[in-house]
Amino acid sequence: MESISTEILLELHFALESSIDVQFQAWMAITFAVIVASYSSRDTLRTELRIIVAIAYLMAAYTLFARWMTEVSRINELIQPILESRGLDLNVKFYTVAARMVTYALGTLIATVSIFFFSPKNQQPEDNSDGDT
Repeated sequence: MESISTEILLELHFALESSIDVQFQAWMAITFAVIVASYSSRDTLRTELRIIVAIAYLMAAYTLFARWMTEVSRINELIQPILESRGLDLNVKFYTVAARMVTYALGTLIATVSIFFFSPKNQQPEDNSDGDT
């Protein structure tokens, strides 16, 4: 990799960072989809199907997380050392990574809990009285 030009390495670095952003956006989309679907199907979705939805969601979230970690390791192990040896420091700040990790962990927890929380047995009965009785 030492013979690759700095411009190509920078392009590869930014392409991997872009890939990480796209994966995070995909995670956000599936997370909100699970929350909305859980709420809108709260009266009709059986427990068995809720478990299947939770497993499918967690598998998708894990897959996106694993891809994210793969891209980060490619940057840190392959590209960043060469760029640093050429005088370029493109390290991402710790607080940026920490904020994204916290968002990912809390969002995944909230979405998974919502699959079971929005079940009919957890809903309060509606008061249909008008007060005119």
